[in-house]
Amino acid sequence: MAELGHLALALGFGLCVLAAGASALGARTASGELVAAGRRALLAATAMATLAIAVLVVSLYRHDFTLTYVWRNSSRTTPLGYLLTATWGGQEGSLLFWSWLSLAFASTALLRRWRADAALMPWFTVTCALVCGFFLGLVAWVANPFERLALLPADGNGLNPLLQHPGMAFHPPALYLGFTGLLVPFALAIAALASGRLDAGWIRASRRWTLVAWAMLTIGLALGARWAYDVLGWGGYWGWDPVENAALMPWLAATAFLHSVMVEERRGMFRLWNVVLVILAFTLVVVGTFLTRAGLVSSVHAFAQSDIGPYFLGFTTALLLGSILLVWWRLPLLRDAPGGVETVLSREAAFLGNNVLFIGMLFAVFWGTLFPLFSELATGDRVTVGPPYFNRLVMPLGWALVALMAIGPLLGWRQTAPQSLRQALVAPAVSALGITVALLLAGVRHPVALVALATCAFALLATIGEIARGVFARRRRGEAWPLAIVRLFARSRRRYGGFVVHIGVILLAAGVVGNLFVASIEARLMPGEALDVSGYRITHRGLTMSDAPDVRSLAAELEVARGGRLLGTLAPARMVFRQREDQPVTTPAILRRAHEDVYALMGAFDVDTGAATIKVQVNPLVGGVWWGMVVLVLGTLIAAWPDGAERRVLDVELRRLGGGLPARARPR
Repeated sequence: MAELGHLALALGFGLCVLAAGASALGARTASGELVAAGRRALLAATAMATLAIAVLVVSLYRHDFTLTYVWRNSSRTTPLGYLLTATWGGQEGSLLFWSWLSLAFASTALLRRWRADAALMPWFTVTCALVCGFFLGLVAWVANPFERLALLPADGNGLNPLLQHPGMAFHPPALYLGFTGLLVPFALAIAALASGRLDAGWIRASRRWTLVAWAMLTIGLALGARWAYDVLGWGGYWGWDPVENAALMPWLAATAFLHSVMVEERRGMFRLWNVVLVILAFTLVVVGTFLTRAGLVSSVHAFAQSDIGPYFLGFTTALLLGSILLVWWRLPLLRDAPGGVETVLSREAAFLGNNVLFIGMLFAVFWGTLFPLFSELATGDRVTVGPPYFNRLVMPLGWALVALMAIGPLLGWRQTAPQSLRQALVAPAVSALGITVALLLAGVRHPVALVALATCAFALLATIGEIARGVFARRRRGEAWPLAIVRLFARSRRRYGGFVVHIGVILLAAGVVGNLFVASIEARLMPGEALDVSGYRITHRGLTMSDAPDVRSLAAELEVARGGRLLGTLAPARMVFRQREDQPVTTPAILRRAHEDVYALMGAFDVDTGAATIKVQVNPLVGGVWWGMVVLVLGTLIAAWPDGAERRVLDVELRRLGGGLPARARPR
């Protein structure tokens, strides 16, 4: 089996090289036969990667401990479901998984109709083949999951205990789908630069792929935050960890692109912005992968230090330099249409401000993440950059974006009459002021929280008001309420799906404000003793032990009451996996309420007396983070679905082009 897996990887690498060479030559000579051969070679490489990952999965399920990877990341007591998780639980397997997903995205894109964008296809194939070929070559000869052990062990080392959580069955795949999905818009941008076809065609082709990748990246970030909250036991969900930041940076660039692209489609502006943002998004994916896998950053999420760093550094450098040279070469074709931003009170100006804010956040995160490395290179000492830096720089920019979300959609193209803007904003502004007064009367005195919550209220009411205007307009035509709402979204999915995304972001932002009001307490309790925090009484009832084939656990039984009424019980635990007894895991327990969570951890304990050190933390508004993510993804799905206007534009473009390449150059 191992030989078959390694052969599949080697053949896949060779097919990628063939795909890149044939497609490049076909593009230069206008040979449809060579272009078609390149496409078929890349599809065949996908089949080889599929075979390789199937061999690895079968080896894990068969407990083939002759493979170093299987021995290191699984054991005979590993639950069946987590054997699949082990596929991407280690360095080599995750790189193979990455390679397979990249090829799957590239092949899916190649199977679409290319008539309108036929001139892009050969260079698209070249770009995908070179990127996927690098990853396959890395897996085949540097980080090979099919490497054999010299001696056959009786059992494996077991999966990392932190990965034995349901979230790990979904978080890494979602994140990888987002990362690898950004290959398609990147390859389309490179193809547009290489072919000189820098009209709106590549933008239309890449927007929906970017939306899909962005949605998956969003889901991956959300699941990662939830995993950190539910498993790591520090009471939070985002700690500005270097690996978290590595995933956030391409998300920021892709988000800026999805906004900026609308200006090019409508006004023929921001062409250079859009190309740079797409290239930046995927380049940051590779940079983040390099940081995570080369052992350059210290993180619970990072892989162990390995020898793949120099290969990644070389590939990242080539990717970045090649992209910069292509952009420089095509700068004359990236000029904006005449007109420009005519006034500050215009949608173009709002989108420009949006881009500046996103890039500002991106630079702040990038600098804070890499500064320890730069410091170590320059002085030999690694300086730690913690959450205070990111909160001071990134958070104000984020709140400015939330405010801009309220104003931007109310602005018209080219210019907006100040009076009409004032009329649209007066109701949400007055309502937000009323909410601020209500918060003051309720005892909220934190100035940052008041400003942030007022901003969220203002943005939420302005967004809902814009949706309501559309619904009332349809109601005046005689449509019933449900029909008016459904038809409004159906007729303009992109616009109103974007509003739903904004509502999700606002809910998430409101959830983040809850961090300012976290209350916690820690005490050593004997059975029957209690502690009080933020109006809750937590009573320790004793310790309980449980034993399973793969894990032993000891939990504290805690009763949670408020106002004399029992709300529920919590059982924070310490778990020891039999194959990883040197890595005990502290598992928090959470009582989720509508407006806040009660979060409990168990520290030191005494089995003989039943005493335990208990930490309890009350996290207000944290549910807004999770519900905001759900609404955000729902809005993305709505916006990604093509509406009638988009289909009509595409049909006109197809008729205008009349098939794209001449007959002898069309791929078969």
